[in-house]
Amino acid sequence: MEGTSVHKKATSAILLLVGMMIGAATANAGVPEWLRALAKEPAKTYADDVNSVVLLQDQVTTVKDNGDIVKVSRRAIRILRPEGRKYGAIWGVSYNGDSKVNYLRGWSITAKGQEYEAKSGDVFEQNISTYEVYSDAKVKALTIPGAEVGTVVGFEYEELEHPYVFQDSWMFQGIEPVERARYELHLASGWRFKSDWMNHSEEKPTEDKGALLWQMADVPRIEREPHEPPSRGLAGGVVFTFLSDKMPEKSYRDWSDFGSWYTQLSSGVRDANPALQQKVQELAPANLPLLQRIKALAGFAQHDVRYVAIEIGVGGYKPHSADDIFAHRYGDCKDKATVLSAMLAQIGVKSYYIIVNATRGVVSKNSPASPGGFNHMILAIALPDASYAKALPAMYEHPTLGHLLIFDPTNDFVPFGQIPYYEQDNYGLLVGGKGGELLHLPLSNPESNRVSRSAHLKLLPDGTLQGEVEEVLTGFEAMMARESLQNETEQDQKKAIERLVGRSIGNVQVDGFELVNARDIDKDMVIRYRVTADHYAKNSGPLWLVRPRVVGEMAGAWDTSKPRHYAYEFPAPFVSTDTIEIVVPDGFNIYELPDPAKAALPFAEYSSKIESAGNVLKYSREYKMVANEVPFANTEQLKNLFTQINSDEKNMVVLKKAQ
Repeated sequence: MEGTSVHKKATSAILLLVGMMIGAATANAGVPEWLRALAKEPAKTYADDVNSVVLLQDQVTTVKDNGDIVKVSRRAIRILRPEGRKYGAIWGVSYNGDSKVNYLRGWSITAKGQEYEAKSGDVFEQNISTYEVYSDAKVKALTIPGAEVGTVVGFEYEELEHPYVFQDSWMFQGIEPVERARYELHLASGWRFKSDWMNHSEEKPTEDKGALLWQMADVPRIEREPHEPPSRGLAGGVVFTFLSDKMPEKSYRDWSDFGSWYTQLSSGVRDANPALQQKVQELAPANLPLLQRIKALAGFAQHDVRYVAIEIGVGGYKPHSADDIFAHRYGDCKDKATVLSAMLAQIGVKSYYIIVNATRGVVSKNSPASPGGFNHMILAIALPDASYAKALPAMYEHPTLGHLLIFDPTNDFVPFGQIPYYEQDNYGLLVGGKGGELLHLPLSNPESNRVSRSAHLKLLPDGTLQGEVEEVLTGFEAMMARESLQNETEQDQKKAIERLVGRSIGNVQVDGFELVNARDIDKDMVIRYRVTADHYAKNSGPLWLVRPRVVGEMAGAWDTSKPRHYAYEFPAPFVSTDTIEIVVPDGFNIYELPDPAKAALPFAEYSSKIESAGNVLKYSREYKMVANEVPFANTEQLKNLFTQINSDEKNMVVLKKAQ
């Protein structure tokens, strides 16, 4: 389990390998008959943007008497477009100290019928650690030549696992269409299974000589579109849990069992030695109010414990001891949560692990109890009634545990009392007491996530626009700005602001900028900058056309070339406002103003107006989104809203030279 600092995780093994050179291989080699048969099948027709298609995805899983799991997999891919070559030219299988890849083979058959087989020299291994994560996880991979348009590429490999949890998954849907998917299960005597289906109705298996077989045909791809839910939250699949009376401790049927397993795994890691106890007294003396003491300890775990993960074997799940974390001042997400929990206990405050996925939507209320859905850990801090004056955005009211303040010590940019946007409206497993419980984490209100933009500008007689802009950001808006700007050089910060402004204004230059509270996460983030835009006013004889909406684009992204398939996601509810004043040069009258805009929907409101007072134009607007997800049934309304916003943003004021 890896922590995130807004999404810190080990780099994908496949991405690490994409840039490697294709090795040598042998032509006219021993391509298996199953691959030849697939290559001879007539090619089906797909949409123009489908890069490749999976002809076969086959897995045979065998659970042995001792609980070891052997998996033999075959995969065949037909490359349809040049962009699909990356899906066929390389294939990798990950493993760690408790698993191994017994063999990995690969072949290709080109559109002209030429055959290739990868040899031993084409197979290589790669450690997938990064500078911030060290683990024993590796990938064994091979490359195949001839992976051009029309080529059919095939891979076959065998894995042996000594699992911590007796589970396997079959994900039969992905970002490529799948023509045929097959899962075959062999269970040793005395073993049983439980299947949990995700994003697909349950299919019953057929039986053949003691084996169970599930098959799927023509599985559609997960479509790619702007602001869609995560692919893992949309894809069809099954989690198989294997059960044996001989080893019940490695199987669980529900979230409560999973929580009990993790409680036992992490037992004793939150004990505190004298050095840690002394630090607690130093940071959070007893004469301070309790909430202030809690905040001080949270700040230590958040900022003074550096993110470094060392995950070997069960260390991918089990935290290190609080004493070791404190002594070395580093750890991953579960380590940061552990040292904070240990420190809170010293001031009499209870806390509970919450295991989550740092991508909202991967785990849902209907997800099966499986550690494979999680990659992050945060903490729930129990607050006594009298410890705070008002409810905080990160508060969760538990029916038996009381007021729980959700806190993520891994994220450096989110203040105490708030939750990172990707954890809001997410599901996490609360581990404590006698088991585990899946919680629906709170969602912030729109006013907690605000961008308030104001601009004081003037038009020069030659049509140049000059002036100052100030943006005040709170909530997730401030978090994302700090993350992108804080650790950049001043020159790169200016370039980032220029790119942002340049989306709205052509021929613009940023003359200077200032970041306020860039490092003080408890205060609003403020960005101020000065701009000059040549030829901003468009000359049409005696008339000038001036766009009063100078900066900022509020309409979301939308692909108009194809229909929408899924809900539309936002980071969180928000409010965005603009107040822009433009002083018109002497000798011009404000001749024509556009009509105001107004839209009200169940999930959003938008309004704008343009006024004039003397030689000053004033444009003001507000966009309020009350949801973080617009259901698919309402996406046509959202599209119309974006159209209205786009139209409003392009409206022009007409100025006329005085006679």
